[in-house]
Amino acid sequence: MQLFDSFFGRREQRWFENGAAGARHGKFQAHTVSDGRKVPVLGTTVSREGVAFVSPRALAETELQLTIVLRERVIPSRVHVDQSEAMQAPERVVHRYFCTFTAIAADDWDAVVRYVENKPEPQKIVIPKKADDEFRALPVTIQSAIVEQLVRAKRLNTPAPGTVPLIRMIAGGVRELGHGRTSQDVLIHSRVKTGDEMRAYDTRFRVLSAQRVELIA
Repeated sequence: MQLFDSFFGRREQRWFENGAAGARHGKFQAHTVSDGRKVPVLGTTVSREGVAFVSPRALAETELQLTIVLRERVIPSRVHVDQSEAMQAPERVVHRYFCTFTAIAADDWDAVVRYVENKPEPQKIVIPKKADDEFRALPVTIQSAIVEQLVRAKRLNTPAPGTVPLIRMIAGGVRELGHGRTSQDVLIHSRVKTGDEMRAYDTRFRVLSAQRVELIA
């Protein structure tokens, strides 16, 4: 055997051998698919290379679809079963599986590495809402009333059918007027083209919950 190993080289150690050094131990939710059915399993260990879990029943497949949940992130993957064993749990026999990732998205694998190394998740970039998105969030009747009043005041050219008016909106807070009524002041930035010149205007409106619009200034 020693001659065989020295001639062909020793088998590379698998991630879960030698105490799964470098892996992170701890329970996490997971499920797999076996015989066409979803099987909830309990994850116990994660490494950069693979995952270990406990299943309530034996799984016949050696290649599995496995979805794990780490830090509330749902991570689908495919794994190869490297080793399995039956274990006596307090109330029944369960089956432990040691698997190696064979397919996983790059972003998900980065999340696995951060989890294993106990590194924080990157801060999410919050993209602010565009002012014109806020305007489109208003009821259509309110949008039409604002456009109509701006056109009448010659602060906006009449939009062609199917086009978006040259409008930006900054919305103020919603105020309670009592009896279920509310009002909200909005600042509308509009532009109107006169000849070769483009003029800009700022107009304030008050939007009432009764689907009415009042021109303030």
